[in-house]
Formats: sequence, C-alpha cells, structure tokens
Amino acid sequence: MLDHGLTPPQGIMGDMPDSPAPDSPLATYATAAKQRAYIAAMKKIRGARTPGEPVRVYISASPHIARRRQWDERLAKIRHRLPGVELIQFQDVFTPENYTEQWKALASTFDGMVVVGTTKRGPKGHVYRLGEVARLEVIDIVKASKPVLLHARRYGLVPFVDCKIHRVGKDKLRTKVTIPDGWDPKDYEPTLQAALRALRPRSTEAENDQNTDAPSHLTHPFAAPPA
Repeated sequence: MLDHGLTPPQGIMGDMPDSPAPDSPLATYATAAKQRAYIAAMKKIRGARTPGEPVRVYISASPHIARRRQWDERLAKIRHRLPGVELIQFQDVFTPENYTEQWKALASTFDGMVVVGTTKRGPKGHVYRLGEVARLEVIDIVKASKPVLLHARRYGLVPFVDCKIHRVGKDKLRTKVTIPDGWDPKDYEPTLQAALRALRPRSTEAENDQNTDAPSHLTHPFAAPPA
C-alpha cells in the first residue's frame, strides 16, 4: 500500500515508468498492523479447533436476495470457497416469530458469517448496503472475534477487516461496506487466506490436515483461483 504522504516531488522519479502511480487502487483499507492482528486472530481460531469438529457458518441475506433465481448459484460459489463447512441459512434455524430470541442462543454456535448485501451497480458494484438486522448480526459476530466475510458477485469473499465500514441512517441504522478498488481475490490476499483457513474443518488424519493447512496456491500452485 502506498504512503501518499511520501510521494517524491515531481521530476525526481517522473521519468521512471516502473514506479507505482500515486493513485494506484488500494487492496485494503486496513493498516498493516490491523491486518497482522487479524491474521494472528485467525491462526488462533484455527489452532484451537479440534480435529473432526464441524464448522458452521451463517449466511446473512435478506429474504428478497435469498428468493432470487441466482441464489442457489450464489450459495454454490460460497460453498466452493468453504469446502466441508456447514452453511446455515435463516430458514434452517429461524422463523420470523422466534428470530430475536433464537439469534441470541444460536449466534455463539456459529464459527463465522458470510454476508450477502445489495449494491446499486449490480455485479460491478463495490459499495454494499446492509439492513438493520444484518448490521446487528455483524456486530455480534465481530464482538465474538469470529471472521465475517462479505460475498460480492464480482469479488467473491472479502473480509470485513479489509473494507471501509460506514454507519448510515438516523432512525434506522444501516451499514455501508466499501470494498477496496484494488481488491483482487486472485492475489490471495493474506487476510482472506487466513480467514479461509480459520473456517476450514480440521481433518481427523494428521497427515491430511497438515497438507490442507497450506494455502491453496501453495498446495496447488498451478491451479486456477477459485471463483
């Protein structure tokens, strides 16, 4: 990430075509220290998991998103990035009548959360809006020091830690989540890889588990990045 405050005066490096542009898109809004702390927290989660222990991830999506024709395809993409993980949807554990009471009881059983929000620019959008309910769900899971990921149609899974978070609204509080312009899942951002490993079930076979602990781009260096 560039330090714009240390950009050399014009003319000193102006003739060097390989020097990075001062307005290069950011890959993360998090500071380096915040990224390191996040990666350390994800490693701690991974290390504390018992072999064979199931991993449950809650999919937070509004009803109108979950009713879209492309929803099953969206779920398949999320499941592809989280192999072996049990994906929990609203209708699997809640009803509109018992949600408030049941959320408090069940939230602690989730190992993480994937949020599917709305954007005004369709697949090309990088600013997502979350409603009141999703906003409160994110707060609860983050407070529990568990990974929260946004699933964007263009970018795939993006850790909240790398996004810019804004609270919007007065009477009804909502959240605006901005994905950095330079985010590219093909770059295997370290925070994303740490979150994916934290949410990976541990094998009961030590040898297999040791192999799957390595990032996918190291275990299969020539494989195409997952969608």
